[in-house]
Amino acid sequence: MPKHVYINAASGVEIDRHFDKGYKSLALESIRRMEKSFGTIEPEALVISSMSPESMGEQIGLAGVLADYLGLRRLKVFRVEMGEASGLAALMASYSLIASGLVKSVLVLGVEKVAELATSSIVRIYSMIGDSEYMGLYSISPASEASILAKLYMARYGYSYEDLFRWPVTMHKNATRNPHAQLRFTIKAESYKDSPIISEPLRLLDAYPFGDGASAIYMGSRPREVAIEVSGIGSSNDVHDAASREDPLFFTSVRDSFEEALKMAGVDRGSVKYLEIHDSYTPYPYIILESMGFVERGEAPKRFSQDTSSIDRVYVNLSGGLKARGHPWGATGIYQVYELFQILSGMWDPIGIGTVDGYAVAQSMNGAGSQSYIAAFRRVR
Repeated sequence: MPKHVYINAASGVEIDRHFDKGYKSLALESIRRMEKSFGTIEPEALVISSMSPESMGEQIGLAGVLADYLGLRRLKVFRVEMGEASGLAALMASYSLIASGLVKSVLVLGVEKVAELATSSIVRIYSMIGDSEYMGLYSISPASEASILAKLYMARYGYSYEDLFRWPVTMHKNATRNPHAQLRFTIKAESYKDSPIISEPLRLLDAYPFGDGASAIYMGSRPREVAIEVSGIGSSNDVHDAASREDPLFFTSVRDSFEEALKMAGVDRGSVKYLEIHDSYTPYPYIILESMGFVERGEAPKRFSQDTSSIDRVYVNLSGGLKARGHPWGATGIYQVYELFQILSGMWDPIGIGTVDGYAVAQSMNGAGSQSYIAAFRRVR
């Protein structure tokens, strides 16, 4: 049985409103980019990560349709759906396929059409990540849940809205260095004044943009010329809505999944140098960083450095995060892995720090920490 699982190739298309491209076209473009950079791939299994092709594309059985369109035959074909966290859930499933010895190589493809419909329809579909018979019944949208947590956070720890808004400003700056980011422009600290409220106190600039995308990674039991090891994986869940938890301002699923991934990797928190976390709405990254133990509770807005996008010596969301890189739902976790693969392999150095030894961690969740998936990576070649 293989003891190690490696990512040997990765790719991604620019996140945008691709009105001229469907699931098939986006998937094909990501594979072509991968093979152009890394050569031919020969997967024994295809795992598709996509959150809502049934609603957005009226397509059931997307994995089989894409396998046929991509010319991939005689494979084990799967689709993984775990809401917004589908990407890293697909990574975990693919890791298991290889580590168990069932296959030696897997192509993991995250693809999503988010901007296909009118905004009102997109918002309705996105709201399905909550409990439809509870949250949906009372019209508590994901943005409303995030706004409740923002108010609680400010009230408990004594912050102003302007204090929290430092995060979107930093993410937009980071996105200008990311060639596949959706919002590649900077914003000013006072930009929120011209941004419409979506759920008070949160404004449009506190939320991720709607965009389509496709990103792919090629995993195997043996390292190729460029290889990043999947050193640890963790996952956990919590009460589905934050308001029903003992403490809404602490994501237990994030803490537990992070500790599980670190334990599997055999390292501690101090070994982590890069983070990609799930910042779909402004309050979430602060709560995530505190739940992961990188900073004391209530201290994240003070300790986060806008100049270096870091907490102490840990670089956070150099990609621009969901906020500015974009959040094509089921593809987002794969984009996170693709970006960390580029950084660890030295193919992308967004802030000019050179190669840094250590681990990179991707964290993805559904809603306000209902389920969390975390993966830790290190470079081996």
